[in-house]
Amino acid sequence: MLKEYIIAIDQGTTSSRVVVVNKEGDVLFKEGMPIGIEETKDGQILQDAQEIIDSVRVLIDRIFKRHQIDPSQVKAIGITNQRETTIMWNKHTGKVYYKVISWQSKHTIDITNKWIEMGLEDKVLSKTGLKINPYFSASKIKYILNTQNLNIDDVMFGTVDTFLLWHLTNKKVFKTDITNASRTMLYNIHEEKWDDELLKAYKIPKSILPEVVSSDDYFGDFEYNDFKIPITAMIGDQQSSLFGHQCFNSGDLKVTYGTGCFLLLNTGDEPILSKNGLLTTPAWKFNGKTTYALEGSVFMGGAIVQWLRDDLKILNNASDSERLALKSDTDDVYVVPAFVGLGTPYWDSDVRATIMGMNRKTNQFDIIKAALNSIAYQIEDVLGVLKKDTNHEINSISCDGGASRNNYLQQFQADISQLRVIQTKETEVTALGAAYMAGLKIGFWKSLTEIERNKKIKQLFYPRISPEKRNKLYGNWQKAVEATISFKPVK
Repeated sequence: MLKEYIIAIDQGTTSSRVVVVNKEGDVLFKEGMPIGIEETKDGQILQDAQEIIDSVRVLIDRIFKRHQIDPSQVKAIGITNQRETTIMWNKHTGKVYYKVISWQSKHTIDITNKWIEMGLEDKVLSKTGLKINPYFSASKIKYILNTQNLNIDDVMFGTVDTFLLWHLTNKKVFKTDITNASRTMLYNIHEEKWDDELLKAYKIPKSILPEVVSSDDYFGDFEYNDFKIPITAMIGDQQSSLFGHQCFNSGDLKVTYGTGCFLLLNTGDEPILSKNGLLTTPAWKFNGKTTYALEGSVFMGGAIVQWLRDDLKILNNASDSERLALKSDTDDVYVVPAFVGLGTPYWDSDVRATIMGMNRKTNQFDIIKAALNSIAYQIEDVLGVLKKDTNHEINSISCDGGASRNNYLQQFQADISQLRVIQTKETEVTALGAAYMAGLKIGFWKSLTEIERNKKIKQLFYPRISPEKRNKLYGNWQKAVEATISFKPVK
């Protein structure tokens, strides 16, 4: 009998990936390619829509041909994607208006400032769970509407999931899921619908928006060599990673150590509005039931290691950082990596980075170690806020992303957070989440319990230092941050 598989498409900020998952939850095959990103002189961060869809089509084709998979062996497809990134196109011709505006692009800040001046902040937070910010799709949509001369009856808006789906179903299906809709700043997460009051305030027409459905809906079929494969899951990348980590229960937490770091805490069936700058977001709508999460982010995660390598030039390869950090014998040096300001819980965009606690003997190993430590300290800052906002007992941290492979960092994280850190064997956790959801929808896996049996752990890290030592180290970090924030040189 031919083996059966699920395919997951993971369209990210810097790459597209397609993976093949078997019944045991193993990623058997994967194919990927980088995606270009363009930064204009006036600070716009843009991508090419054609490149995004072409990369996915090429990778799907490569998966079938290179690994000799027959389309009949693939029981379903799941899609996961970079969130907030905004695409608008003509529903008749498919021609994209303007370019793809990346989630990272802040050039629409004049629009969001105007909305803040209009007094919309509390309303937006209470309805969408989000702070008004150019990061989300609403101001990017408004920017394209303002700058392009469009006939609104021809226009479709979508985040990357919707755009991919429209193309992969041969322009038949115009849908998004609740997790992606919730990142537009247009969606009411309590009533689960596009919010007419906000659309009116922003002057964005409802007619351009896709239908919002569950994350495990039937999203139409992808045809490959005349064979139809159902698409049965769509979910934003951070939420998909939470699902891939099997954080199915309230109080389960995952951290993705990417360029920046994302923390998501499953809060069960209640949306908890943060008093401390965290975002409230649907984690997924699955089996007809919505689960919510709180999300916090750290701006500088793995990017600190890139800085050590490319700018300070004290590393040849990012992977050397673990070995070199272990050569340092001090914890007294602190790097506060506020290169682009500080996120949760400080929210200070004017502050700049510092190195503190140096003496005449300080060397490059101490700075490498302090830089890695700063990632763990920033995660601990967000964990503190999560605990305050929820009264949840957090038992462990499931981690993924490039820097999660750094054993020194993971041990220090366990020490400073006084928690167990779970390092997963599988690196493609985000894709795995979408695959699990697509497979559950069609009965490829029968239950969450069956999936939990598939969990593969590479290593566990437990706290090795005393709570007293942890309090001293973390207290000094807080002082270093305080001193850094107070230093605002006159320009």
